Amino acid sequence: MAKELIEYYNGTERSIEDIYKNKAQVLLEALPYIKEYSNRIVVVKLGGAIMDDDLSLMKVLDDLILMKYVGMNVIVIHGGGKQITKLMEEKNIKVEFCDGMRVTSKEAIDAVKMVLLGEINSKIVSLLNKHGKLAVGLSGNDANFVNCRKKTYKKDGKDIDLGYVGEIIDINKDFLLNILNNGYIPVIATLGSDKKGNVFNVNADTFASAIASKFEAKKMILLTDVDGIKIAGADGEKLVSKISASGCRKLIEIRDISKGMIPKVNSCIDALLGGVERAHILNGNQEHSILIEIFTDKGIGTMIVKD
Repeated sequence: MAKELIEYYNGTERSIEDIYKNKAQVLLEALPYIKEYSNRIVVVKLGGAIMDDDLSLMKVLDDLILMKYVGMNVIVIHGGGKQITKLMEEKNIKVEFCDGMRVTSKEAIDAVKMVLLGEINSKIVSLLNKHGKLAVGLSGNDANFVNCRKKTYKKDGKDIDLGYVGEIIDINKDFLLNILNNGYIPVIATLGSDKKGNVFNVNADTFASAIASKFEAKKMILLTDVDGIKIAGADGEKLVSKISASGCRKLIEIRDISKGMIPKVNSCIDALLGGVERAHILNGNQEHSILIEIFTDKGIGTMIVKD
């Protein structure tokens, strides 16, 4: 005989009623965005301090899992600059940069592959797969789906040999589409290769922009350690909520955007020119920054839009 189940409210429900109403309101605010992004591609580039903190990284990945389950096709891109530098130092490999680009010798590219594939990529995939069989780890040289050539670079009129640093020629879109259509989240390390089998290191922001452009993604999101584009004023710094591509170029010209923010902003502009609808720069250390940016009216970081 089945045992009867009766549960009673404990009398405190009125005190928490507003909490649940607020949660319901949040869901209703998110509804039009969920409908808008259903079955659309969102490219997320992971970076910054979260890559060194498994707890913070897991919180970001939980957001990506939620995005998948509400119908988005999420593509994850990651580099691993700090970890690569650490391994190179441990192995006594010379660490050298030119205008922010890592000079990548034969020994250095081996270290890059060890970190990106053996450490970071496998960790991200394992954390995502705690929620089920959801993620597949890749690098751009798998099936040569990110075709590269050696990057040429000039400084002060002189050719600079950056070593195994690549620039992307083409991306095999169908290769990634097959993975997405089978219900998986591709997690891609920022390597590419040429037809001779040479493997190249590619800047992570540039890599994300190229992938997002190839798919004409709904959004590209770059996670960093800063809140977005900030402009200094008489009353302190102000965070830019929304800005056009031409507005970004103007701020770069007058040096309100400078240093490490310039390549990130340029990657966003390139993505917009490549057909991406919107690009975002967010602080990955702020809990649920991706969800707040995507599913709320105001957002939390900087959104860059077409002119």
